[in-house]
Amino acid sequence: MRISVVMAVYNGEQYVEQSIRSILKQTYTDFELIVVDDGSSDQTWTILEQLSDSRIRRFRLSQNGGAAKALNLAVQYATGEWIAIHDADDLSHPERLSIQVEYVRCNPKLVAVGTQIACFGDRNIPPARLYKVERALNQPEKKLYSDRYSICPLCHGTALISKTKFLQAGGYDPLYKVTYDYDLWLKLFQLGPIGKVSRALYRYRIHTHSLSQKNGNTTYIEKLLCCVRRLAQFDLPQRAKPPRLIILGNEKLCRLMMKSVVSHCPVQIHSYIHNRIETHADSICQLTRQGEIDGIIQLHHKERKSMTQHLLQKGLVLNRNLFNL
Repeated sequence: MRISVVMAVYNGEQYVEQSIRSILKQTYTDFELIVVDDGSSDQTWTILEQLSDSRIRRFRLSQNGGAAKALNLAVQYATGEWIAIHDADDLSHPERLSIQVEYVRCNPKLVAVGTQIACFGDRNIPPARLYKVERALNQPEKKLYSDRYSICPLCHGTALISKTKFLQAGGYDPLYKVTYDYDLWLKLFQLGPIGKVSRALYRYRIHTHSLSQKNGNTTYIEKLLCCVRRLAQFDLPQRAKPPRLIILGNEKLCRLMMKSVVSHCPVQIHSYIHNRIETHADSICQLTRQGEIDGIIQLHHKERKSMTQHLLQKGLVLNRNLFNL
């Protein structure tokens, strides 16, 4: 099985060589490494030119266009049947590709497979932060699909993806600067199952310079955008008019949805509810039964767990007409 490892790097002089060498040390040998320098202004390209290994293919973009565009370009150049992702500041275990290839061979219906991760970071990153990210991204395989709208299924750099399915899904959407990977997982789920090796074969670096660390609010908005767009596309009834939704959440998150999310999504909002949410359960269910509402989106609020149980008991179905984001 031929693998194309793809990497996009922007101003990554501090970590990119170490990251690349972790791929070159793989025990699996049938691979190429395609690195796209996404318009770096530091010494990244010089470092890439100095790496002498016939498995490396280098491409340099004149302007920074974002990781999604750079990775889509890398996949266009790929000669492998499967695409392995590797982020430019992370490290792979030497047996990562070997184990993932064997996992795919044993599970031929998979469209992609990731691995568990171990987090590490700069000195100013508190251990609690590392543990939180590790816990979030180490969801077991059995929960990846059911929890797809609440937690990102895979750590991006761990993924091994069928090139055919990647292209069929439309690749990465350049609209997203941070959550382009999350959006891809949601699209791939429509084409087949995604697996996860239950071993930490990838070291995920947390540092203050990453986009997701710089602006958590922007990242969260992007996450909501891709989730609402994909659930409207894949899970709600396809009708002539956009699906009608009720949004449940605390007042701050309801305002965020109203201001920054729903106006960019193919949906109509029936109402936002943020006060005494549980008292609205019966009316919400009645509106759903009458066909006036296609779905309910729950953001974080203090009553969410009990409200979810209440709505499920009344006949709503998780990820069909009830979505916890």
